[in-house]
Amino acid sequence: MTAPSKKTNSHLFRNRFLIVLFFILGATIVLVFRSFQLQYLERDFLNQQADARHIRTEKMASNRGSIFDRRGTPLAVSTPIDSVIINPKQFLSSTGNKGKIILISNILELETKEALRRIEDKSSKSFMYLKRHISPNQSTKIKQLGKITGLWLEKEYKRFYPAGEVTGHLVGFTNIDDQGQEGMEYMLEEFLLGEDGSKLVLRDADNNIFSDIKLLKTAVDGEDYYSSIDLRIQYLAHRALKAGVREFKAKAASSIVLDISTGEVLAMVNQPSADPNNRSLRKAELLKNRAVTDVYEPGSTFKPLTVAAALESGNFKPESIIDTTPFDLGTKLIGDDRCEGELDLEMILVKSCNAGAARISLATEPKVFFDTLTKLGISQITASGFPGEVRGSLGNYQNWRPIKRATLSYGYGVSVTLLQLAKAYAAIANGGIVNQISIEKIKVKSNGERALSEDTTANLLLMLETVVEQSVSRARVKGYRVGGKTGTAEIFSDDYSGNAHNAFFVGIAPISNPRIVTVVVVSEPQGQKYYGGQVAAPIFSLIVSGALRIMGIPPDENTKS
Repeated sequence: MTAPSKKTNSHLFRNRFLIVLFFILGATIVLVFRSFQLQYLERDFLNQQADARHIRTEKMASNRGSIFDRRGTPLAVSTPIDSVIINPKQFLSSTGNKGKIILISNILELETKEALRRIEDKSSKSFMYLKRHISPNQSTKIKQLGKITGLWLEKEYKRFYPAGEVTGHLVGFTNIDDQGQEGMEYMLEEFLLGEDGSKLVLRDADNNIFSDIKLLKTAVDGEDYYSSIDLRIQYLAHRALKAGVREFKAKAASSIVLDISTGEVLAMVNQPSADPNNRSLRKAELLKNRAVTDVYEPGSTFKPLTVAAALESGNFKPESIIDTTPFDLGTKLIGDDRCEGELDLEMILVKSCNAGAARISLATEPKVFFDTLTKLGISQITASGFPGEVRGSLGNYQNWRPIKRATLSYGYGVSVTLLQLAKAYAAIANGGIVNQISIEKIKVKSNGERALSEDTTANLLLMLETVVEQSVSRARVKGYRVGGKTGTAEIFSDDYSGNAHNAFFVGIAPISNPRIVTVVVVSEPQGQKYYGGQVAAPIFSLIVSGALRIMGIPPDENTKS
């Protein structure tokens, strides 16, 4: 074989070099062109594609715990609801979106110019709420518009109150961020509040979730709360109180129904009232829970507590005779035209004698009187947990002058809440045992503390029954033995010379086996009828009549010996 010549080898090397060179040049040209294409010709397209897939941390909303009545009927629940979110930068840069704002605004019931102005004001931002908590119908219509760049719907939760104004004062409400603002919603905030979770998601250009990537934190829902309220009795009391306010043209009214044996609040209603579902009606004057936030001079409803203190002192017996003739104490005349002469303790309550009550109080050691009242819960926070609950005022017994001791006996110079008054009467009905007030359904009954002797309470129950039988016919409940006491107190302004009154009735039923205490106060009734027996007593009768039947308590009118 002949060896290749040097000339041939040189030719082959040159050809190969040229091939490689041309290949490199071609590749370079391709790369340069592709770079030019990517940077200039396809830049907008690529940017769009980059924006079309982006990773975000997404909040996973937790569900706020629900509030129920004692039978499991919902009083406050959270329902999923959509909010309209805008990415102003995307929305404004997308062709045709400005034209769609008219349709969007009409659906959301917004002023088009105002909506567009808000979006343009945040043109550099990537997030804003256009409207939160839209209706299901609005949500459907927004979805029917199809994909709109820079606009999407996001699930949130809205609080709903099925009983509306009937439980508004009790349950309260949350703000738009589902945070408790009043009532049980505020009181139970930490209990009801859940803990939001989070996850990584891949969103597309329209901000729709394209894919879940990773769970970062699991959402934990809030706890449910079972209240002591019986919604059936709540409705009943609300209806009776509202009708009473309308009939007597009163400024306001409140009522409480209390379970004697447990201290549970079965109903608590106020007038005026408002539906917390309507945000425009969430005003302090309409949603004020007067039963715990307002104090009253209780008038003659305080006299049974005066008698209780007297019996506890050991210086008085039920048959003790008291001179009820009006008398002067300093510059003030103590007494009234309802009674005169000598009466026992029962008849002092029946006739509601101010002079008799005053003489009892003046003959009772101030410390004994004070200790008895405080044991019963007067001027003491009930520990119910209600926001805004006040203490009331009793004063220091060491500073009580004779006139203070006298007027205190018939409910002037002392201020109480309705809840305190209910608690005190519940102790009388419960054999002298005071239970803590509870707004939560009690699963295991706890032992209360003794405030009065059994003899004292047994005598008082019979006295209160006689009061209803002989002087307060409007408080009677057909088929049942009922005891209670009226009260009519002038409302203090500069003095007690005005014509404004609070009308009270506090009662216990049934007397043979006490189950409930009901308190009613009607503030500033107009017209000729303003006494507790005329105004508050018939409301009490309506509430108690229905409540006893709802609770399945058998009639006891034939049990009196």
